[in-house]
Amino acid sequence: MLQEKILEKIQSYLLQEKEFSDLDFTKLNLSVPKNINHGDFSTNFALLNSSTLRSKPLELAEKMRKVIESNKDDFFDKITIEKPGFINFVISNKTYQSFLKEVSSLGSGFGSMQNNGTKVLLEFVSANPTGFLHLGHLRNAAVGDSISRILSFTGYNVTKEYYLNDYGNQIALLGESLKARVFEKLGIDNQIPEGGYKGDYLIEIAELLVSKMGKESLLGEDLLFFSNFAVDYLREQIEIDLKELNIEFDTWFSERKQIHESKYIAEIYNLLSSLNGSYSKDGASWIKTSEFGDNDDWVIKKSDNSSTYFMNDIAYHHNKFNRDYKVILNIWGADHHSHISRLKASMRLLSNDLDKLQFVLIQFVRLVKDGEDVSMSKRSGTYITIKDMLEEFNGDLVRFLMVSRSSDSHFDFDLDKCREGSDENPIYYIQYANARINSILKKYNSESFDIENVDLSLLNSEKEIALIKKILDFPVVVREASSSLAPHKVAFYLQELASIFHGYYKITKVLVEDQSVSSARISLLYSLRVVFANGLNLLGVSSPDRM
Repeated sequence: MLQEKILEKIQSYLLQEKEFSDLDFTKLNLSVPKNINHGDFSTNFALLNSSTLRSKPLELAEKMRKVIESNKDDFFDKITIEKPGFINFVISNKTYQSFLKEVSSLGSGFGSMQNNGTKVLLEFVSANPTGFLHLGHLRNAAVGDSISRILSFTGYNVTKEYYLNDYGNQIALLGESLKARVFEKLGIDNQIPEGGYKGDYLIEIAELLVSKMGKESLLGEDLLFFSNFAVDYLREQIEIDLKELNIEFDTWFSERKQIHESKYIAEIYNLLSSLNGSYSKDGASWIKTSEFGDNDDWVIKKSDNSSTYFMNDIAYHHNKFNRDYKVILNIWGADHHSHISRLKASMRLLSNDLDKLQFVLIQFVRLVKDGEDVSMSKRSGTYITIKDMLEEFNGDLVRFLMVSRSSDSHFDFDLDKCREGSDENPIYYIQYANARINSILKKYNSESFDIENVDLSLLNSEKEIALIKKILDFPVVVREASSSLAPHKVAFYLQELASIFHGYYKITKVLVEDQSVSSARISLLYSLRVVFANGLNLLGVSSPDRM
């Protein structure tokens, strides 16, 4: 797109001078100056090569400027230098206008990148199947799915995986809690165990179970039956809730089946032992993570011979590393930060390819209602589920808000302020811009419209040029969001684009008597529609034709 074309022009002009022919042009780059008076784009190429050419940076920048200036056509409007050695470029309006044709021709592919199909295993959400998903999981889900969409859009081959923690003490407690609720329905005294799950959702599951099976059958079932029934039911509900948010996983990895029943965890114990990576102390088994970058060693097998949560995670990640992926990406809650160092140390012990392991940490969501915090606890049953949220709020609003800030910043979800159509609802502002655009396009006779025959030089107002510039920023924003795993950058961009458009719409009539002017403005709106649709899709949000 535009930046690639600028770099191509600069390189071709400089290579015409023998003095510059041996320079490393892979270092040629562009940035956007913070001071708008310094132009549209800037390069520090002179600074990077001043020592190689034994020249002062500012003098070299001026020499390069003159070479480019002597060759330039109407692509650049102005080229200047700035201390300590930057070369600044003002792009001509004609250049900006001409790139609208590329936006139109690429359509849904505008902003995408060709990559080598690098395979990425992306694990996110992975909430324990001991209750319904709640607001705390929602941000992880929205960020994870948006990252998947952005990576796929930029040429990666992404597999989305949910790690189903369906084994261990919490699952046994879930089974005991359900059994108590079932017996309660059958008129048999049976208390929920200490530390068990007390949410009303278990009453619903118990009612379902009682309706499907007779009393005698249920009385004959063991704890594993109740645990498995609860897990299967809750997993199904998790899938349903995620689909409501336009999120679907490619694979579900069962800890019970794929780590324990398959005896995979025993293989990892043996592997650690063969590598002299573990030892026994105080009746437990420990992993030597302190020798591989962590501050401490950690228990992996308790004195009762059961594996720790950490050991299960080691086995799972060893499984990940043995699959054919170049990138292993985990989206974790910020409360797991301390877990990263020990896991990396474990993988360093077991693998030579630690660089493939990456993490994105998600800060907490604080739910606020009537100015007060709303606590979220599965075991006490006092939490707001995703299902609750979607009954009150539009799914697009919920998803957008969850990615509207950097993942490493805390987020307050204020139930009183986030009403549809209010000033606190940024997605409404964006979707309304898109709906306005579609309304105008429907009024225009587009059957014979061909952007190749449009005089785009008529898009010359300050607002129109600002819109074109912003449209052409989209591929850069997508690339940055992909490389930094930061979907909020797309959200910020769409809000800025919508703001510029609404300002333009207030002062500009698109369809006027002059057909040439109307066609030019329609071309601009077509490009805007492409960007809104592509950008919103990257965030898993719809782009409705009407509001």
